[in-house]
Amino acid sequence: MKKIIALFLILAMGLSITACGSKDTTEKDTSNGSNNDKVEIRLLTRSAGPSMSAQIFRDILKEFEDKHPDVVIIDESQGDESSFNNKLKTDMASGTLPNIFRIQGVSNLGEYIKNGMIMDMAPIYEEDKEWSEGLTEGAVNYYKVPGFDGAYGVPAESGLIGVFYNQKIFDEAGIDKFPETWTELKDAIAKLKDINKIPLALGAKSTYMAGHLHNNILYKWLGADAPKKLGDRSMKWTDEEVVETLSYVKELYDLGAFPEGVAGLSDDIVITQFLKGEAAMIITGPWNINKFTSEEETEYYNDIKIAKFPYFEEKPEFKDHDMQSINPLMVNGKLEGKEKEYTIELLKMLTSADAAKRYAEEAQSIFPRNNIDLDEGALSQLFQDVVELSGTSTGIAVDVFDFDPLASMQDRTRNSIVGMFVGNTPQQAAEEIQAEVDKSN
Repeated sequence: MKKIIALFLILAMGLSITACGSKDTTEKDTSNGSNNDKVEIRLLTRSAGPSMSAQIFRDILKEFEDKHPDVVIIDESQGDESSFNNKLKTDMASGTLPNIFRIQGVSNLGEYIKNGMIMDMAPIYEEDKEWSEGLTEGAVNYYKVPGFDGAYGVPAESGLIGVFYNQKIFDEAGIDKFPETWTELKDAIAKLKDINKIPLALGAKSTYMAGHLHNNILYKWLGADAPKKLGDRSMKWTDEEVVETLSYVKELYDLGAFPEGVAGLSDDIVITQFLKGEAAMIITGPWNINKFTSEEETEYYNDIKIAKFPYFEEKPEFKDHDMQSINPLMVNGKLEGKEKEYTIELLKMLTSADAAKRYAEEAQSIFPRNNIDLDEGALSQLFQDVVELSGTSTGIAVDVFDFDPLASMQDRTRNSIVGMFVGNTPQQAAEEIQAEVDKSN
C-alpha cells in the first residue's frame, strides 16, 4: 500500500523560502578526453562504512559517474566523527575544501560565508522548484544564518534523537510504561538496577553521546531556544539555570544509570550492550533503526521501542521541545563553470525524492522531505513510530553549540560534560565552558 508521509510537519512551520522558475542543469559534457580532462568532484561527508545508508550514498555517486563519463568522483567521507573533523579542519586550513561537504553548526558558518567558502543555495532553490519545494521548510530554514541573507546548507538526514528502549527488559523490571517524567525516569533506573541491567547505555569516549544526553536535558529544562541565547551571549553557561542542566547529567551518573567505566567506553561497545539486552535504554537517532529491527543484529528486534526523553514536571511547557538531527550538505562557494554545474546536479541527486524514498525503505533513514511516496509494507513499525513522534515536536534544536559562533564549542561543551564522569562538578564544567567563551572576547 502506498502512503505519502509528510515528514516533520512541525519543521514545515516557520520561515518561508521563495521559489520560482526551473532550470535543467543536466547538460552533459561531450568531451571524451583522458582522465586529466575529467571534472573532479570531491566529497567529505559522514556517509561511510558498511551501513545500508552509506551504501545508498555510494550507489548514487556511482550512478552519477556512469551518467557523466567526463566526471571522476573522489569520496573522502569519514564515518568516525573525530576522523571527519580532523579531515575537515585540514582541508579548511589548506584552503582545499571539497565540492560537497558538511559543517556542524549554524552561527559558526558566518566566517566561511564571509570568505565565500560556502555557496548560497537560495538561488539554486529558486531555480529548481520541483526539487526544492519537497524539502521541508523548517529544515531548509535551519540553515539561514543569522546576519546573512540566503541559505547555506541543504538538509539531508534528520529525525528525533530519542530514547530507544527494550520493552522486554522493562517488563522484567516491572515497569508498566516508559517514564514520561524525570521522577519516573529515576524510578525506572532503580528498578532496572535491581535486575542487574544497565539502565542507560552511554559511552562517553564517543563524546557526542554525553552531548546528546545533555542536549535533551537542556531543551526539556530551558526550551529549544536556549542554544540561541547561549550563542548570542544573552545567557551564560554559569547561569544557575544552565548549571542545573549539567547537574541533572551528574545526577544520572551518581544514580548509576550508565555502564561501569562510562568515560572509557565507545559508542560501538554500548550499542552492542543494548543490542544484547545488557542495557535497557540508549539515546540515539534514526540511523540505528536498521540495527534495532534486524533479526541478525539482536534477538530483541521485536521488543525495541522509541520514546521521547522524559520531561521535567516543573517545566511542562517544554515537554515537546526535542533534539532532532538535521544533517546538511554544503557546496564549496568557489566553484565555477562545469565543475559547479555538475556538483549541484550531484547534490540534487543525493537529496532528491527518489533518494529519500530509497533511504527510507532500504536503510530506514529519514530525510526532511514531504513529497515521498513510501511503501508502508517496506517500513518497520519502529521507523513509522519515529516518524510519528518526530512530527509532534513543538520546539526543535540540534546540538547546543549549533548557534555558537565559536567553532571550538563542540569539543569544549562535550569534553566538559564528560569531565563530570571523572570527578568534575557541574559548576566546574560550567566554568570551563564559559571560560572558552570569555577568552574569545
